[in-house]
Amino acid sequence: MASPLNILVLGATGYLGGTIVDRLLAHPQVSRFKITAFARSSEKAKKIEAAGIGLKATSGSLTEAAAKSDVVFNLASSDDLPFIQAILDGAERHFVATSVPLVLVQTSGSAILADTAMGEYASDKVYDDSDSAYLDAIPERLWHRHVDIPIARAHNKGYLKAYVTAPPLVWGSATGKLVDAGLQNPIQTSLLVIGRMAITRGQFGRVGPQKNMWSTIEVHDLADLHVEIFNKAVLEGKDIAGGSAYYFSANGDVVFADWLSLVAKALHKYGALKSADMTPFTDEEIQKWPILLAVFSVNSRCSDSRSRSLGWKPRPDKTEKEFLESIEESVKVMVNQPADFGASWGSFRPA
Repeated sequence: MASPLNILVLGATGYLGGTIVDRLLAHPQVSRFKITAFARSSEKAKKIEAAGIGLKATSGSLTEAAAKSDVVFNLASSDDLPFIQAILDGAERHFVATSVPLVLVQTSGSAILADTAMGEYASDKVYDDSDSAYLDAIPERLWHRHVDIPIARAHNKGYLKAYVTAPPLVWGSATGKLVDAGLQNPIQTSLLVIGRMAITRGQFGRVGPQKNMWSTIEVHDLADLHVEIFNKAVLEGKDIAGGSAYYFSANGDVVFADWLSLVAKALHKYGALKSADMTPFTDEEIQKWPILLAVFSVNSRCSDSRSRSLGWKPRPDKTEKEFLESIEESVKVMVNQPADFGASWGSFRPA
C-alpha cells in the first residue's frame, strides 16, 4: 500500500483555510490523503480533532510539522516573515531527508498591485497574472512582497516547489464541516476588519470619497483555485508555473464606496452603529490602522489568464452584483455572533 500524502494546512479554521479544508475532505482522492491542521496551541488542536470531521491536528514546532509533510497549504499568514521562514526551514529538512521538494501552496494577495489613490480615484489599469516582467519588478516594500520574494528564492534553490495565489477582495459566506462544527468564522475577513474599526470609533469611516476599485472573488471559487493548483502540481505532476509566478482570481470589480456604504447601513440597521453616516478617518486613525492605506484606499484590479489556463474558472453568478447583494445578510450574521466567536474578533455590539 502506498504511503499517504501528508498535507499540512495552516490557518485551517480561518475564513479561506476552512473552505479549502472542506474541499480537500470532499476530494475524490481523499483516501490517499492524511490532512493535518496546524494549530497555535494544543488546546485548539484537541478541539479540531474532537470535531470528528476527519481532520487531524498538531501544534508545537511549525518547522518540524512542515518537515514531516509533503504538501503545505498556508492560509494563516501572508506577511509574517518568521512564520514563513519556519516553513522554509522545514522544507529544507524535508528535502535533506527525502530528496523530494516540499510543495507549498501559499496565499498572498493582490495588494501587491496597490497604488496610492487614497480613495480619490478609480484606476483603469488591470494587471494580468501572466505579466511576469511587471510582477517580478514589484518592490519588496509593498504588502506581501517581503514574504513572496524569499519563497521564490527557496523555489529557485530547488528544495521547495512554491505556488502563490494573490486573491483580490474575497467575499461570500463560508460553508462546510468546520463552519458547522463552530470552528470557522463564515464571515469575510475584510468585513470583519472594517466592521471592528467602525465599532471602535463609534461611526463608519472612509478614506477620501472611496472611489478606488478592487477586483472580487467569491470564497468557494477561490478555494477551488487552490485545489486545482494542488491537483495539477501534485496529483497530476504537471509542470506549472511556480516560484515568483502569481495566480490571480477575478470575477468583477467593485467601487469601495458602493460596498462600504452598504456595510455602514447594515451595521446601523442591525444595531451595531447609531448612524449609517460615514466620516473621514483622521490622520491619527490612518497611522493607527496601516491597512487603510495598504488595502482600503487603493486600487487593485487584476485578471487571471494564468489561473484559467489550469482549467479553473469562477462561476458566472458570483460577480460583483452578487457580492453587493450579499452584504446585508453577512453583516446580520456577523452582528449576531457571540462576542467570543472567531477568537479575537470580539463583539459587534456597541459598548
